[in-house]
Amino acid sequence: MGADAGSANTSGVNNTYIGSLAGSAGNTAAQNTFIGASSGSTNTGAANTFIGYQAGQNNQGGGYNVFIGSSAGGNNTSGIGNLFVGQQSGLGNTTGSYNLFMGNSSGSSTVGGSGNTAIGDGSLLRNSAGVRNTAIGQYAGVESRSDENVFIGFAADVTPSTPNLTNATAIGARARVSQSNSIVLGANANVGIGTSAPANKLEITQGTAGNSGLRFTNLTSSASAAVVNQTKFLTVNAQGDVILGSLNGSARLGAEETAGSWAVTGDNIANTNAGGVVIGPGVSKTPVGYRLFVADGILTEKVKVAVKSTNDWSDRVFESGYHLRNLNEVEMFINREKHLPGVPSAVEVVKEGVDVGQMQAKLLEKVEELTLYVIDLKKENDVLKKKSKELERRIGKVQAAKRK
Repeated sequence: MGADAGSANTSGVNNTYIGSLAGSAGNTAAQNTFIGASSGSTNTGAANTFIGYQAGQNNQGGGYNVFIGSSAGGNNTSGIGNLFVGQQSGLGNTTGSYNLFMGNSSGSSTVGGSGNTAIGDGSLLRNSAGVRNTAIGQYAGVESRSDENVFIGFAADVTPSTPNLTNATAIGARARVSQSNSIVLGANANVGIGTSAPANKLEITQGTAGNSGLRFTNLTSSASAAVVNQTKFLTVNAQGDVILGSLNGSARLGAEETAGSWAVTGDNIANTNAGGVVIGPGVSKTPVGYRLFVADGILTEKVKVAVKSTNDWSDRVFESGYHLRNLNEVEMFINREKHLPGVPSAVEVVKEGVDVGQMQAKLLEKVEELTLYVIDLKKENDVLKKKSKELERRIGKVQAAKRK
């Protein structure tokens, strides 16, 4: 039906040709259905179904193909068992067989590749000879050129610089794989097993308390250790994240219980939050300006307190112009306040605590003041001694004169 439709068919049976030049070179071809202008116009193969303008136009001996869409399978010559659905789907295929292309321009560059499945507009767009690839999703596997790859999701693909991968899998929207024999899940996506809201790159929820849901079949408690005399091990933190622990000094790395609270800087572990570090129970006083609070005391063989500048030390007592209270002033202050001038009272110490560095400087200040008092007393004592010796000399003269 149509101008010259099936015009050359001589003995073929069970054919249906609808459209101008549809099946026009059919000769002895049988069991074909061509619908659309120029569909199957050079076909000599059997059991083909071509629907659409120029669908299967150049097919010759290829059989058992289904091409649906304008120019679908338009250049197929001898490929068999192909299913192309969508305009220009499988357009470049000539000898490839058993391909499934569904979507506009899907697999349109495939020439001789076989066993490929591409579902989605533009899927496997540039594949030419690659075989047994699977691409599902719009623009999935566009850059792939080689064999046995799997791409699932919008634009899931190889990276443009590594088109010739084999046995590579990318799953998820925009997921990209750049190495053969590899599987990539998502573009910066978290993977959850047993959970619908994974909070890490891989989160496994088994559903039973105390059971991780993770098993290493060939790595059991009876297996021989691959590395011996090591003290590092894998453990979990409060959130169940797997972290590195240790029985020796480096176990401090396992203290990272809260994300963002700790950071390793060189050989040290640093607290990075805005608060302080509390060790032990019952610590209720955490005044501003301090970062470490310890209950029950600290036992150590050595303590060194840093002093920021010379202004924080007490040598100013020996500088000229320093006001040294006379002892009468000190006595009056003690009688009134019940503690030394410049030294905190018992009430202040209980309320505010004691700054070790400041207190050491203050005590040294008092020692230095006492030293000045002693020096003054020594000078006064020397004067008194001199006067005493002068008096003794005079008394001796008087007594000697009396004896005469």
